[in-house]
Amino acid sequence: MKSYIVFSFLSLAIFLTFFDPLLVSGELQFCPGSFKADGTCDKINCGDLALFQWPASKMPQHCKCDAAGSNQSKCTCLIVC
Repeated sequence: MKSYIVFSFLSLAIFLTFFDPLLVSGELQFCPGSFKADGTCDKINCGDLALFQWPASKMPQHCKCDAAGSNQSKCTCLIVC
């Protein structure tokens, strides 16, 4: 019985290793992601808005704001690829 449980866990670990690159590399890969927001950069916080733009699994970081026209801003953050 114990060998069956050990074999099951070992099989699951090997299976997850093939399908989850985080387990293989040990590091997250971040890519730039951007979105437009209403308001000027001095009135918005791109970091806060990013939490509503992407799911938590994307882990937005290092957000910056650039003007994108009249009363518009472009927020760019690093997110998990």
